[in-house]
Amino acid sequence: MDTKLQIDFKEPLVSICLITYNHEKYIKQAVDSILAQRMNFSYELLIADDASTDHTQKILLENYSNIENIRLILREKNSDGRNGFLTLKAARGKYIYNCEGDDYWIGLDGLQTLVDWLENHEEYIGVCGRRITLSEKTGLKSLLYDKNTNNKEIKLDDFLNNRAIFDMCTILYKNFYHDRQYDYRFYLASRRVGDLTLMFYVLLHGNVFQLDKIVGVYRADRIKGASSYNATTNSRQIFEDHMELISNLPNLIYEKLDYSKLRKRYVVWYVNSCISTYELLKQIPFMLYHKVTLKTALSCIKDRIKVIRG
Repeated sequence: MDTKLQIDFKEPLVSICLITYNHEKYIKQAVDSILAQRMNFSYELLIADDASTDHTQKILLENYSNIENIRLILREKNSDGRNGFLTLKAARGKYIYNCEGDDYWIGLDGLQTLVDWLENHEEYIGVCGRRITLSEKTGLKSLLYDKNTNNKEIKLDDFLNNRAIFDMCTILYKNFYHDRQYDYRFYLASRRVGDLTLMFYVLLHGNVFQLDKIVGVYRADRIKGASSYNATTNSRQIFEDHMELISNLPNLIYEKLDYSKLRKRYVVWYVNSCISTYELLKQIPFMLYHKVTLKTALSCIKDRIKVIRG
């Protein structure tokens, strides 16, 4: 049985859902950066550890087991990709904020800014900030900045047609996971990749507003021995995971949507990871197997070859 340490309190305005697995090096910074936020509203912090094999659970028990706003969910058996879903279903807040145990907040007013904005703009399903990307290997930080979405709204059509994308770990959005409008078991689309499906769920419920405010830091790569998805997965597997996810989305989302441009986005990303013409041509059967049209595959490969040859 999972260990759950919690104290009953009134329903919070915000549920902060932090999922973690083997994040002993990062988890304290992640949690402390949340607790350092200046907030004038009620909140709960759900920290769900998916049966880590390192000391993550020990750190959580020693440091956060007696804090009223924190609900520790320490799984004794790995959930096989369901940790995020189970945590969201347990959230009681009007709003939800997703985060992971190897990222962290910067500044003290990020969450308050998002809450104040969304409380005053009920016509939107959510509001998001921006994150700095940190390379653990090089120590360099960078900001992915898209002027097209700066202080603008993002619609489902924008997302499907590659005009705009937002970050699931910088968004505050309304808690819709109990409305039964869709099948929210997003792990059925992919047990390794969840953000993309969550973005669809959010945008199917309404538009998102993108604020030009940095609220956190995302670790894009890791040193040897790290357990994150990006650190343990090569580009071929990442591509395969996303193709599987896109193919499975119609099983969860009942609207008839055109996923072709979304699929092409990941084809472009994948072929750009190839460093030679020979390597590119070898990928054609692999891409066709994953339902990429021959026309799309050849077009993307042709563009990549031009870059390789200069």
